[in-house]
Amino acid sequence: MSRNDELTGYGRHHLQMESYGAAAFCFYRAIKENEFNGNAWNGLILSLSLMRREEEIRTTLARFALQPGLDFDRDLLTFVFMMWQQNPHALAQWLRRVVEFNGIPEKDQLAFTEIAEDAERAYEDLVAKYGAESLHSRGMLTLEEYAARPIQLDWLLEAPVDTIYEQLQWWLEDKDSALSAVRLLCMLPDTRSEKLLRRVCRNVAIEPKVRTHALLALRWLGVRGNAKLYKFNESFVIDLDNPKPELTISVPAVYKPALDRVKLWAAKEKGLVMPEVYEQYASTDEVQLPPEIVEKLDEAEVPPLLQEVSHALIRAAHDEYYPLVPTISGTRQWSAALLMLMKDYAVGIGEEWPYGEPEQDETAKQHRNWLLSASPDFYPSIEEVRKLKES
Repeated sequence: MSRNDELTGYGRHHLQMESYGAAAFCFYRAIKENEFNGNAWNGLILSLSLMRREEEIRTTLARFALQPGLDFDRDLLTFVFMMWQQNPHALAQWLRRVVEFNGIPEKDQLAFTEIAEDAERAYEDLVAKYGAESLHSRGMLTLEEYAARPIQLDWLLEAPVDTIYEQLQWWLEDKDSALSAVRLLCMLPDTRSEKLLRRVCRNVAIEPKVRTHALLALRWLGVRGNAKLYKFNESFVIDLDNPKPELTISVPAVYKPALDRVKLWAAKEKGLVMPEVYEQYASTDEVQLPPEIVEKLDEAEVPPLLQEVSHALIRAAHDEYYPLVPTISGTRQWSAALLMLMKDYAVGIGEEWPYGEPEQDETAKQHRNWLLSASPDFYPSIEEVRKLKES
């Protein structure tokens, strides 16, 4: 087995162990040694996605498409359509490149060419409406511009390691850059990274959310066993093999019933389910709803932007108060709290809110206030978005 194959194998092992930072480091090194290693490209993009590094995913996808001689990888299509759903220009360019890859079936070439043509027409319509310069200023970059942007792994493998750690020490002492340092350390497999992250977990001078992310970064680095977390004037011991409560950068699974009932409310307001059907399921905490109800939730088509608002609020509160996070029961009240905040956001930025007035009982209001306590900039951010839309 070659050294390049070993690096790719280590990356796959770390992926399986949910050590996504260590996996990304291995895959990136494998690509630097062999840019035709499609397995490593796939693994790097998957690792970055599992750490929610959207901008770095876009850059890596662009570099992949611009690398001649690679084999077609169908697994990347989901990421491509997700990452560039708001940028038809880059999407079309990516598809145009991919149809020239090795091993792509003819039927896929035809399908991707057709999608690329549709995306190009969509981009032309946007240019006619807003102008190319305006679109570019809003972040609608070309594929080459995405590829040219640096990612953190570039620096980790190019700079002297002592220089990196010296810089990271400075970042950890700065409130505005501490989180960036933590998220970078998880991709630098070295005993110094583990030591620094453990110190962050115990440093009460660092914001609580960053301490939670340091705990998660230890896990992504490949560290297992116990780790101490200092919060709320207490010391907590967290088992990194099986952290309880759930330690994640995504929305914790315990919120799924509440999020489903947000969609159930939307389905009721749009006439997709009868009020008595809503009542039947709204007051239960069942994790899995019947298939015919799930179908109605999908038909409700709650805008992705509003769903992300609720997800961001949940993640922020979970990071702030971990491990002393509430047990999620009474999902009707939790869904009402989320609906209140989603409505405030939609109305605040001048968008339509077709889902009526959310339920307003005291428990729901308490849940809403708890979520808001970890996002003090929620309403100021709404005002900023509104002003941006009006400008």
